[in-house]
Amino acid sequence: MKGIYVLIIKVSKNIKVNVGALGPIFFEKGLYAYVGSAQNSLEKRIKRHFRKEKRKFWHIDYLLANENVKIVKVFYKKAGKTEECKTAKKIMKKGKPIKGFGSSDSECKSHLIKIKSYQFLREGMCEMTFTEGGWCVWITGLPGSGKSVVSEALLKLLEEEGIHVQLLASDNLRKVLTPKPTYSLNERDIVYATLVYIAKLLTSNGVNVIIDATGNLRRYRENARKQIPKFMEVYLKCPLEICIKRETQRKNTRSAPKQIYKRAFEGKAPTVPGIGQPYEPPTNPEITINTVKYAPEQAAEKILEKIKSLFIFK
Repeated sequence: MKGIYVLIIKVSKNIKVNVGALGPIFFEKGLYAYVGSAQNSLEKRIKRHFRKEKRKFWHIDYLLANENVKIVKVFYKKAGKTEECKTAKKIMKKGKPIKGFGSSDSECKSHLIKIKSYQFLREGMCEMTFTEGGWCVWITGLPGSGKSVVSEALLKLLEEEGIHVQLLASDNLRKVLTPKPTYSLNERDIVYATLVYIAKLLTSNGVNVIIDATGNLRRYRENARKQIPKFMEVYLKCPLEICIKRETQRKNTRSAPKQIYKRAFEGKAPTVPGIGQPYEPPTNPEITINTVKYAPEQAAEKILEKIKSLFIFK
């Protein structure tokens, strides 16, 4: 997303910082508003500001590197670059600009303003949330409903937005955990418990996760919801007969066993969800997508918007 943003920065005590070509600048204890623009990826630019370890390129990088400085709020608005200076001038009316800061390539006096309050920014701008820990999206549905292709399309969209995600596919995990799978109930309990455990570890360390797994019993997904604070369930709704047709015709099974429905009808695979074992659809998923109606790319776009509304923007 393209747009402009305002970082609300707290300086916890009086400090002096060497700000690149500007030289040493004295910053009083208090709140500051920094106005920036990102015409490629707003999310990626803002996340960069949160990193302490980075190459110092902009004036703001020198200030944020100080241990007594912290970003406490972020506001944003979809807009072109011209709105950046307009917003800075608007904030200057409410505070005291730090001369020349961040404005070497614009007509503004400054892009950093010392302020007393930021409440006025709520009018006309949205607040962006960056809570600790990563989020987890479990994409569930019958075999053949489109979980893997939608997961891959979503991963691509997220990467384009500058949002790093780890994909966890149950079929890939089985290759390591159960090289010769039987798909028994006990084995599934172990596989899904392990999948949730890995997702919990990753999210607790700030890594975002997509789980691509049928998880045929509700309790598998509910276990993830209980253990992962920022959890979202995506249900890919598709009639069984369409899933069977797709699975029979597809050439790339993406690590999944081949011809599972055919083998189920022949009695060679008695535990296939939807045939020999139940598939329990979610009772209250964050989003349900009809994969007969929507192509994988369209489904991924809908999921991305939901991710943004739940975990990134509010």
